Amino acid sequence: LINAGIASWTEHQAGGALEALTKMTQASIYVVRGGKEVKVDVPTIVRGDVVLLETGDVVPADIRLVEAADVKVSEMALTGEPDDVAKTWKNKPKKEGEPEKL
Repeated sequence: LINAGIASWTEHQAGGALEALTKMTQASIYVVRGGKEVKVDVPTIVRGDVVLLETGDVVPADIRLVEAADVKVSEMALTGEPDDVAKTWKNKPKKEGEPEKL
């Protein structure tokens, strides 16, 4: 009976965390598409869109930084890391024989 109570409480806590993550996501974001800055719904982001991020924005997709200055990202929801992680836009040099990345 105690075990069932603990399991129920833990499941309730996990549901609350998932709800909080859902509320964090943005419904729309600014992108450069066709040479113009436009606001689009996050599900409509496609390969080739240049996503414009500002302080406090939630990164809406798996993106590659093209240009950035002093960017730090909270990866706590993904990795559990409590500290913000610094990101850079500089490309690493391609090694001989390494396939081309998109």
